[in-house]
Amino acid sequence: MNSIKQSLLIVLIVFSGISVMAQSGKIKFEKTTHDFGTIKEEIKNAVAKYVFTNTGQGDLKILKVKTSCGCTASDYSKNVIKPGEKGFVSATYHTAHRPGPFRKTITVTVNDPDHPNTVLFIKGTVTPRQKSPADLFPTSMGNLKLMSNHLAFNDTKLSEIRTDSMKVYNNWSHPMEISFHNLPSHIKVKMLPSNTLQPKTVGYIVVTYDANKKNDFGLVYDRIAIQTNDAQQAMKTLTISAILSQDFSNISEKQLKKAPKIVFNKTTYDFGKVKSGTLIKFSFVVTNEGKQELIIRKVKASCGCTATKPTSTHIKKGKSTDIVVEFDTKGRRGRQHKTITVITNDPTNPQVILNVQGELLQTN
Repeated sequence: MNSIKQSLLIVLIVFSGISVMAQSGKIKFEKTTHDFGTIKEEIKNAVAKYVFTNTGQGDLKILKVKTSCGCTASDYSKNVIKPGEKGFVSATYHTAHRPGPFRKTITVTVNDPDHPNTVLFIKGTVTPRQKSPADLFPTSMGNLKLMSNHLAFNDTKLSEIRTDSMKVYNNWSHPMEISFHNLPSHIKVKMLPSNTLQPKTVGYIVVTYDANKKNDFGLVYDRIAIQTNDAQQAMKTLTISAILSQDFSNISEKQLKKAPKIVFNKTTYDFGKVKSGTLIKFSFVVTNEGKQELIIRKVKASCGCTATKPTSTHIKKGKSTDIVVEFDTKGRRGRQHKTITVITNDPTNPQVILNVQGELLQTN
């Protein structure tokens, strides 16, 4: 008798589960794709709304809405949707800084066990907005707007004379008189189309850089004074940098075999763990394994806390010298990594980076 009751109970539970499943809500959208067509970037937020109906026999609940991209936000009906009632899902595409075509998805998850997920689509093309002077010239020096306050001549050979230019914009309501003073001998600067830049117009600062006259190596900087009649900021400064190196492009195989060759005993010095405030002294040993004299052109540390000095800058064939390093750790803590750049006349290895590393412990 008990077994019959248990069997009847199981049948009732099964039919009850089937009944509950049969009474679940079902989501049906009026559309699953929204095409914005061509839209402007200026609108910032393009919103698509998808309306759905609960076509099932039970309550419908949106459990989750997930977008395929952080560029898209969503909203949806949070309440329970009764059979026959309507709800919505909206998708907002952020157009700012996203010109061009797009196609994104929004996945809607509901409490329908048979069809829990529906994928919605948004698509379109964003036309870029017209850029303002603030966009084109993000750097301001008073009323003079520039693309940057830094003009870089990267990878410049000592034999080169290079010219580059920078656009500038007069954001003032008056003509701006622009001139350049106290220029170093290796730099020439002029203003085009003239030294008078009319209001709300674009001009060019043209810089000519003679690397041979600079007579230096590696990364170097110059600061150029710009004199104007700008009521907001009359004096302005433009930084000019260059990475200078000797030109080995025309060296022959015969010359290469006779060239100097730089070899270090090590390129990394690890001082381990020491107390902060310790003055660390050590040396890198450099040897010339080539046939001609090795010339150390320049030794430069990445930090003012590191002092370097080669014992000799001219190294004969087979000879060695020390590059003495002092690292002042005062005021520094934790892991440290400093670099030292060594520039020589070795055509196969003209620049070597040495590393100084270790850990500084806090003093009591």
